[in-house]
Amino acid sequence: MKNLTVALRTFAAASLTASALALGPSLAEAQDYPRQPIRIVVPYAAGGMTDVVARVIGQKLGERLGQPVIIDNKPGAATIVGAEVAARAKPDGYTLLAATNATLTINPWLYSDLRYDPVKSFTPIALVATAPSVIVVHPAVPAKTLDELIRLAQAKPGSLSYASYGNGSSAHLAGEMLRAHANIDLLHVPYKGSAPAKSAVMSGEVTMTFEPAFTGVPQIQGGQLRALAVMASKRSVALPDVPAVTELGFPGMEMSAWVGFVAPAGTPPAVVGKLAEEIGHVMAQPEVQKQLLSSGAEPAGYYQDAFAAYMREESARYGKVIADARIKVEPKNGS
Repeated sequence: MKNLTVALRTFAAASLTASALALGPSLAEAQDYPRQPIRIVVPYAAGGMTDVVARVIGQKLGERLGQPVIIDNKPGAATIVGAEVAARAKPDGYTLLAATNATLTINPWLYSDLRYDPVKSFTPIALVATAPSVIVVHPAVPAKTLDELIRLAQAKPGSLSYASYGNGSSAHLAGEMLRAHANIDLLHVPYKGSAPAKSAVMSGEVTMTFEPAFTGVPQIQGGQLRALAVMASKRSVALPDVPAVTELGFPGMEMSAWVGFVAPAGTPPAVVGKLAEEIGHVMAQPEVQKQLLSSGAEPAGYYQDAFAAYMREESARYGKVIADARIKVEPKNGS
């Protein structure tokens, strides 16, 4: 925990110093900010990873800024409803969006009727948490490692199935990544949400799914699901005994849910810089790191330009997966 705190503080300090130098005299604009409560729009219902992370960070951010931070849940249409609400908000620093990889790096490749643009509609503030997807199977599946699962799929092409949260969901993309990297044939079975998809695996209705560590740890530890690999470049803090895909010989097969904060485009740079600085201080608090880790989310520390660069890389990677797999979805505008 101590090493993680030092690393986050060092990364944050470097990023925020660069931002301050770029802003120069305009930092004076943020001296009296905030003068009223701040709203964080969460494009999911209460209780999920994005909501939990937003509440943990929001509470501490409010304490530092001296103003309440209000969580406004706007679920619907694959996060599109909440994203559009935030994109249309006044760019004054009093409305933020708790953005996810679905919102900013996946949806733009799937939906042609979006009324927000991931780059033009928002200004990145900070990436604060990630939760890698975990390849999980029903305990009765005769595969205790990823290699054994792949050999099983090769021996019986088309016999293994995986559950997703719907066409274009992160679980769908993860399944296509595994199919392409391992050169195996898998049957995609979409469900209406993550809960029924996970339940289908636990009941044995389907072979496997790709469950975020945030929601899958209890079932993995309880023996209802068997974890074969973490889809990340390193092992998950929440599942230290489960190997990462990179150490198993599958670099480039990373898939993580993440949460970051963005502001409507046009928000004063000094205000964005102040928010990034204060969130950096919040993220360095051991209490916050402990809360995130205990829930299955891993603290992250990418601020402003670094967050923007991370999103560009993620978007390009997901765009290729979607194009290669020819994934198509029906128009789903949230307004």
